[in-house]
Amino acid sequence: MAHKTLFLHGFGEDVRVWADFLPHFSWPYDVICPDYASWTACATMADYARQLVSMLEDADTFSIVGHSMGGYIALEIARLYSDRVRTVIMLHSTLFADSAEKKLNRDKTIAFLRQHGSSKFLQSFVSQLFAPVFVKQNSGLMKDLQQRYRDLAVDGLIASTSAMRDRHDFESFIRQTNIPFLFILGEKDPLIPVKLIVDVLATIPQHKFVILPGVGHQGNYEAPADCHQQICSFLNQMHV
Repeated sequence: MAHKTLFLHGFGEDVRVWADFLPHFSWPYDVICPDYASWTACATMADYARQLVSMLEDADTFSIVGHSMGGYIALEIARLYSDRVRTVIMLHSTLFADSAEKKLNRDKTIAFLRQHGSSKFLQSFVSQLFAPVFVKQNSGLMKDLQQRYRDLAVDGLIASTSAMRDRHDFESFIRQTNIPFLFILGEKDPLIPVKLIVDVLATIPQHKFVILPGVGHQGNYEAPADCHQQICSFLNQMHV
């Protein structure tokens, strides 16, 4: 049994997101990339966490890189299995629960998915994850990703939307945990409250954050070399 790095994908994508990122770089530990985009039996982020950890029989301890929703799952894994988690990297993700407004938007997303399905939803959703300048300069990538994910299981999208809406707030956990966290944030991210996160982390020296200039919600596409450098630097510093 050995130490592994667990890469957790976000909402509206699947494990293929990592195929566009991981092979271009070297990594200090073996990686595991589970795919849970089609899961429908998980009602909470803790359910996702338990199911994922049950699949990690070949990993004694692990670090986690969680993108967006993957970060929400990472928080639950860190809470539930603190003795096995060495480090957590939150890639364009937040420690806060949804606001009342965001919960309403989740409900609207669920209603839209039920009425129109995955393909129509993802046509507009994919480009919202990137900084506007990047979208204009990479129209081919936008079309490729929209085409790739158009057939994601609608029931899986609905289940994960519901679980994200009802997830717990982790500010107290972040303040108390001994597990070191790195937050990789995008300056232009429309989905993550960057300033609020930074305000919390600035008072907790054990955790780190970095803000990628000009980047939206997909640094692994928008600034892949920077993301790789930040991830590996943090893993190496924490595991010496």
